[in-house]
Amino acid sequence: MAVVASVSMILGTQTEMLQKVLAKANGTTTAAANTTVTLNPSQSTKKEFWVNTVHLDGITSLHAAVANPNSAQNTPLHPAETPPVNSTIPTGGGFRIVLPNQVGAWDFRSFTFAPDQIVVNQGDKVTLHFIGVQGVHHLITVDGVGTFALHRGEIHTVSFIANNPGTINFFCKLHLPNMVGQILVLPKSV
Repeated sequence: MAVVASVSMILGTQTEMLQKVLAKANGTTTAAANTTVTLNPSQSTKKEFWVNTVHLDGITSLHAAVANPNSAQNTPLHPAETPPVNSTIPTGGGFRIVLPNQVGAWDFRSFTFAPDQIVVNQGDKVTLHFIGVQGVHHLITVDGVGTFALHRGEIHTVSFIANNPGTINFFCKLHLPNMVGQILVLPKSV
């Protein structure tokens, strides 16, 4: 319980410090509680994003976890789990189940982008830096821009002008149906 309280205190302090830094950078003062503050967001027409290729792993075991008195990491104890007999995961390389090994460990993996949703304004120059973090190989398409290979440890950059309002999709052809993202292009204000 003390750990949770300490983390809450640290996060609260960090949030307060960040608010003060941002206020100072914008030339404003920190608002008191229950005060309405009007902000004018940056009207920059150059938007840059770093998009990571990642996978989420649900690692488990056929055997129930055993308590370790030297670590609070495994509390509460994790129950035994078996892989699904008739998996309903979609076909394609975006999901995978690794069957139990000799000690009973198995996992479920889901590939994705982080971030997978980006918002820009019509007319913005958009630069996307795709970073190969997890997964050996990806074949990424950005609608209207092109397709390129990306390997772990590589960065591939694409730039374009978001001329029309709507949605621009990006996806990995090797890890469908879930390794997809969208860029929402908001219309110009009148």
